[in-house]
Amino acid sequence: MEMSDLEKIEDQHPELKFYMIDVPNPHYHGHIEGNEVYVNENQPELDWLVTALHECVHSEFDYGDLSDGTKFNTKVAERWAMSESKREFNAMFRRRLAN
Repeated sequence: MEMSDLEKIEDQHPELKFYMIDVPNPHYHGHIEGNEVYVNENQPELDWLVTALHECVHSEFDYGDLSDGTKFNTKVAERWAMSESKREFNAMFRRRLAN
């Protein structure tokens, strides 16, 4: 049986544990705490993939608390993680994500 796209991401990041969680907020996509990645199961499947990759980027390159979205360093880290996760998505799945 072929792996799902989300399982392919999980397979590339064995150091992380991925959890689908029910958050009935359309603005919440996911977050990472330590080595645990939480993805909102209420978002579309495509969003799961982008969110999982986005949080993987944070796990590899960011340190410290990024929960305050008003801080400049948080904005920079989020912008970079968005761009890097889209690049990774396009490379992994040979599909293009809109900017």
